[in-house]
Amino acid sequence: MIFVLISNSPPGIAGAASPVSMNVINGEVRDVLTALASVGQVNIVVDDSVAGTVTIKLQDVPFETALDLIARTKGLAYQKIGSVIVVADSQRLGKNFGSIHYFQLKYANPHDIVNVLSLMLSGKQAQFNSGESGVQVKLNGKSTTETQSATIAGSSSAKSSGTNRESERFVVNDSMNAIIFYGTPREAEQVRQILDHLDVAYQQVSLEAQVIAVAKDKVKELGIEWMWEKTPQYAEYDAPKLSPIQDQDGNTTGYYVSDPGKVTRRTNSGIIQYGKTPEGHPYEFYFQAQLNALISNGNARVLAKPKITTLNGQQARILIGDRIPVLVEKTENGQTSTSVEYIDAGIKLTFTPRINTDSLITAAVRTEVSSPSLVPEIKAYRITTREAETNVRMKDGETMVIGGLIGSTETETKKSVPYLCDLPLIGWLFKNSTHSKSDTEVVIFLTARIVK
Repeated sequence: MIFVLISNSPPGIAGAASPVSMNVINGEVRDVLTALASVGQVNIVVDDSVAGTVTIKLQDVPFETALDLIARTKGLAYQKIGSVIVVADSQRLGKNFGSIHYFQLKYANPHDIVNVLSLMLSGKQAQFNSGESGVQVKLNGKSTTETQSATIAGSSSAKSSGTNRESERFVVNDSMNAIIFYGTPREAEQVRQILDHLDVAYQQVSLEAQVIAVAKDKVKELGIEWMWEKTPQYAEYDAPKLSPIQDQDGNTTGYYVSDPGKVTRRTNSGIIQYGKTPEGHPYEFYFQAQLNALISNGNARVLAKPKITTLNGQQARILIGDRIPVLVEKTENGQTSTSVEYIDAGIKLTFTPRINTDSLITAAVRTEVSSPSLVPEIKAYRITTREAETNVRMKDGETMVIGGLIGSTETETKKSVPYLCDLPLIGWLFKNSTHSKSDTEVVIFLTARIVK
């Protein structure tokens, strides 16, 4: 049984401006739209593509709101042409009553934008969130529990199953970084509102890396284990002020710190603080100064000091090294073929930053230090690799340290007296062989700054 009650409020505002009340249980959409138009005193044309039933209860809502709710619920669209409202399937309405609209993009990739726009015009509800790679859009289907998502930045795009009919109404102009859309003015306004959220400038993060090789025995001499996640930045203080402690007779019995001192200068060196001095300041160890001393003495050397800038959520990659040729054999149909492939060897760093709302930087960092060595027996290279991967949170301008990338080098040195070393039986008396082994630790300092 279908019960339909439609009534309008007392006359005060003529036509469609009058509030309407509706109580519909399993009513045919076509009948409900026709009855709504009668109450609103407007002309309406319902296309054959409109079908199905609807249950709705409204109390004193504007006519256009009621029409909009019914259309959205059933995946329909409507367009006012003169004094007549045409209701039809969104694609059919856009095809028969649409016009061409041009949208110039400033920042976003038009191909990624089209994927999201076509899904949203097909009846999906959107949620905009700030994600790792820019603006993330979550699209929920009106009649399914399937969730489709897209990220507007870089190469990520919407994921959809099957062919979306709405995408046929978009044309991308790559040379102008623009989108051409064919649809109704109402749909064009929806597209414009979506672009206000998606076509935005993304923040950038600048990364400065310092890669240093330190002799492992020298690291032990300093007592450094290189296990820190980050190095805080602090300041130095001037001399504290001491005031005398006097007894009842006015005799000085001691002194106390009346002024702990003020900051004298800022420093960019990493500092370790522990305990407190009698003046109330913490003990500090400036490891950058110690590291510079190692470098000047030849016990440590700077391997690289690159600097790179990337978009928020986009991966930055640094490679300092060589491309090593490797022979690869493939067997197909009993025939073996040999080809040459190249492998990156050296210092590789990938850094993916994400700027949080509190101006902290969450970064996914992966480092790899690899060194090739030729194996004469097989006439190929052996790649020795040391790598580390982590996720950290950093303040703007803060420095983090990655250590523990230890490598060993064995060296054999032979000395001999010419001709005499080749004598039988006694030749070994004129030879000398020295075998040494050294450990080297690669330490990487990373400083991330938000570009403003």
